[in-house]
Amino acid sequence: MTKVRRRLKFTVSLVLIGFFIVAGTIASCSGSSNGDIEAYCALVEENFEIGLANSGIEQDDLEALLIVSPVEIASVVEKLRNTLADIAEIDELDQLFAATFDPDALVAQQKFEIFNADECGISIEAIAAALKANQKLVEDELLVFLEGNEVFSSWINNVSISMSFDGVKVLGVQVTFLTSSEPDQGLSVCHAVSLWMYALKEAEGEILVFDDSREIVRRNASDTKCVEV
Repeated sequence: MTKVRRRLKFTVSLVLIGFFIVAGTIASCSGSSNGDIEAYCALVEENFEIGLANSGIEQDDLEALLIVSPVEIASVVEKLRNTLADIAEIDELDQLFAATFDPDALVAQQKFEIFNADECGISIEAIAAALKANQKLVEDELLVFLEGNEVFSSWINNVSISMSFDGVKVLGVQVTFLTSSEPDQGLSVCHAVSLWMYALKEAEGEILVFDDSREIVRRNASDTKCVEV
């Protein structure tokens, strides 16, 4: 009988030890569930395009942000992540439009911007300015590439270049001749920009070449060709 009591007492002690270990683990986990505001703000600042709607942000970036999100913003970040995941799987244009302009997603975006401004000191204006500066750097990079190749010198001073840019990657380039182009110059422009965009930048998107307001050459993607229109 004595042996039974000792065994019972020993068993109860193990259960109590196990309970405190589990309780301690739960407490430590719940303590970390409030996120890390410094890591959160650092990620938003590093990936400033996170703060803009319809930007080039990747789902993995929002996943990483969600891990460190403080509890008061975590549900908002989760909504943005889920919306992005839904958009990525949609093929129908009407459904894509509905998902992109989902009222709940737009509200989440607004809450996200307000939180970032209040807690991280990152305003939507600052993000937009940074994106504009980044776009200017990429546009200048294209100009330096074109100016550094003598084969393009016949038209380089007779064009203006604008770019569609999402903060991360080039989505398209439009080149407009300032004065009437000569024969085959439109194709030359398209081939030059193609080399930079598809080969060097490894980007996708369309290239449009205009003579004043008239489109003369187009290339829709890297797996197509420059064609006169």
